[in-house]
Amino acid sequence: MGGQKVVRFAALVACIFCGCATYQPEPLNPAGVARQFEHRSLANPGLCAYLNANARAKPYACPPADWNVETLTLAGFYFSPDLALAAAQVRTADAAIVTAGARPNPVVGLGPQYDLRGSPHFAPWALGFFSLDLPIETAGKRGYRIAQADRLADAARLAAGETAWTVRSRIRAALLQYLLDARRGDLAVQEQKALALTAALVAARVKAGEASQPELDLARSGFQNAQASAAEAQARVPADRNALAAAIGLPVDALAGAQFVWTTLDSPPDERSLTPAMVQRLALLNRIDLRRELVQYAAADEALKLEIAKQYPDLRLAGGYSWEGGENIFELGPSLALPVFNQNQGPIAAAEARRKEVAAQFLAMQAGIIAEARTALINYRGALAALDAARSAAHYQARRYQQASRAAAIGESDAITLAAIRSQDLAAQQTLLQTLNGAQTALGALENSLQRPLGHGAAGSFIFPPPADNEVKASEH
Repeated sequence: MGGQKVVRFAALVACIFCGCATYQPEPLNPAGVARQFEHRSLANPGLCAYLNANARAKPYACPPADWNVETLTLAGFYFSPDLALAAAQVRTADAAIVTAGARPNPVVGLGPQYDLRGSPHFAPWALGFFSLDLPIETAGKRGYRIAQADRLADAARLAAGETAWTVRSRIRAALLQYLLDARRGDLAVQEQKALALTAALVAARVKAGEASQPELDLARSGFQNAQASAAEAQARVPADRNALAAAIGLPVDALAGAQFVWTTLDSPPDERSLTPAMVQRLALLNRIDLRRELVQYAAADEALKLEIAKQYPDLRLAGGYSWEGGENIFELGPSLALPVFNQNQGPIAAAEARRKEVAAQFLAMQAGIIAEARTALINYRGALAALDAARSAAHYQARRYQQASRAAAIGESDAITLAAIRSQDLAAQQTLLQTLNGAQTALGALENSLQRPLGHGAAGSFIFPPPADNEVKASEH
């Protein structure tokens, strides 16, 4: 009889372990991942589907004919390794919820018995005892653990949102630098041509005895400086293109043939649309890190509830069965730990201190965000004032050059004067580009302080779409 019970027990144990997970190897293959990275493209069919699912203005063709901040940001969400890491961390936090909800397993024991009496009616070996220990959590501990894990998973999702904003911010800055440096390069080439013409005209005058050698030396020096500036400006464009590709998560060759547009680049939003009160309100409503700190506080609060609940011991139902001399003996008795020497005071105090610490962090972060947003708005207003002044100067120089061109056409002005005025016009345009860069950079800093797009056609708030399901298996070749 004892042997049959042992067999039944073994069958029960085997059935329990049938549902266990099995190990699936996924070895890292750096060479394979590198090859896959080199084959990334803006024409990726998965990226096209991602754009059609998440872009506000659906592309008429895929890949789009022109790439702007929004579509490049979505491409960054699709390819960014930082966002892929954040998504993996969210999955880890979600797995922690499963762990928090796990109930403690019962403990069973089984032991043999040997009959020394040598009775002919009984086998010498038999099932001696069977014990069962069933732990029961009390005071809602499991619910508090699950609630804490839920809050931490929410914090991980908000952290992924912060990463997504960082991706968007890097792409915006890289695209701004690329487009403005391309313009600077064009203006530098035009200035080089204008100064080359000036040097040639002065050389002709020197040859005719109408100008001195120092004047020619000065003209040639200006041309050489412009030549060096043009070479430097043109050299920055490939580096900017590489930085843009890196911000998206692509090899630089993937941007070959792509056209980039920024329709509102020359017209950042007017300061009248951004009042200090509105900026402060937007900062407090939109900052993802501030919302994440609130969730962290909720998690700390649940942790405190859990430690308080741990004052109350868990109940353990211990039962047993033994067979002795043909007699079935059953035992059942609850047990619990007596909170005599401590009532979990240490962990409770630590959890309470942690909650106060997170609350202080929230208040400090809130004050810092308000100061950051106000400073960014002041800087943006100053950059807009400089941009307006540069626009006026560029407009004046452009009008002056037009007048000089008409005067030269009718013989009222010479070519050297016209070339000099053209150089001044180009210099004013370079200054305008510099101040435009300052205004757009200050606008980017203001957007970062709010974590919200601003300007014409900007979304009401920053809500990043879910990361693309494009995980790279490390073992792929």
